[in-house]
Amino acid sequence: MRKLAAVPFPGRDARVRAVVADVALADPGGAIPDAWALPSLTPRDGRVLTIVPLAGGLHRIVFAGPEQQVTDRDAPVTGDEVRAALRNAYGDALTLRRIQWASRFTDAARQAERYRDGRVLLAGDAAHIHAPTGGQGLNLGLQDAFNLGWKLAAQVRGHAPDGLLDSYHDERHPVAARVLAYGRAQGVLGVPDDDVAALRGVVTELLALPDTNRHLAETISGLGIRYPMPDAPADPLLGRYLPDLDLVTPDGPTRLSRLTRTGRGLHLSFQASGERCVRHPGVDHVAVRPVDHLGMRDLAAVLVRPDGHVCWAARTGNSGAAPTAALARWFGAPVPA
Repeated sequence: MRKLAAVPFPGRDARVRAVVADVALADPGGAIPDAWALPSLTPRDGRVLTIVPLAGGLHRIVFAGPEQQVTDRDAPVTGDEVRAALRNAYGDALTLRRIQWASRFTDAARQAERYRDGRVLLAGDAAHIHAPTGGQGLNLGLQDAFNLGWKLAAQVRGHAPDGLLDSYHDERHPVAARVLAYGRAQGVLGVPDDDVAALRGVVTELLALPDTNRHLAETISGLGIRYPMPDAPADPLLGRYLPDLDLVTPDGPTRLSRLTRTGRGLHLSFQASGERCVRHPGVDHVAVRPVDHLGMRDLAAVLVRPDGHVCWAARTGNSGAAPTAALARWFGAPVPA
């Protein structure tokens, strides 16, 4: 679809081609570890192979060598190819029993110039491609869908405010650009070179620091995303994904995820009087008890979009601005009281 719409797809072509496969192995000599360990990136004759244990007696292997660099991206992965890679790394210590699943991948990094072209909307691999190391692509594609789905539904139903569908590109394009940049950095760290090995050692030390570890974990998982919310007062939660909290409502205990399944917005009031509750046809209004959660202990009210991101928040003891502007931006003009 992207090609048919002639949407530019700038970026970098593949420099490395590799194979990933889930396989069943016979290992009578205990040559491979039972637990996950940092892979060795020391090449042997220009070849690298990593084995990671999976559930059900399977192992995931990733390998690359001169043969893979000249093999067509769509060519099937054969048993002989896997056996040759295992033999180069382990000699005769391992026997391939069967291939459960296999695929080829590259480190090409490209991103669509625009995610919307009239009635064409791009998401997932149609919008961006990158090396699969770290698994960011799954989160990235799913979060594209979460961001787009409720906006597209509002457009189809005829109650989307002006600019809502265009905000899909505005919010998701920068996120993917950052993931591609991090993926390319990971690719450099994986180069089998002595100087890069020294760099990996430095990065490993930095990962032991809690702040660094948290920052990278939030970036790779996508939980650190913070969308711009120009029509709301500043707040540490603004634009962020609200955790799936345990809540207590007048109807009893529940979880936030149960309240957001409707595809509508959610206005939570953490004040017993419910004085901050507002009325809007596209938003559910629920009074809940205050929660003892980091960064939320003094919340008075919060407005959450259908994709789980906070678009307005108010704190206890701070009257702040009413959510009128945020309601209009994301859900259309509110109904007068």
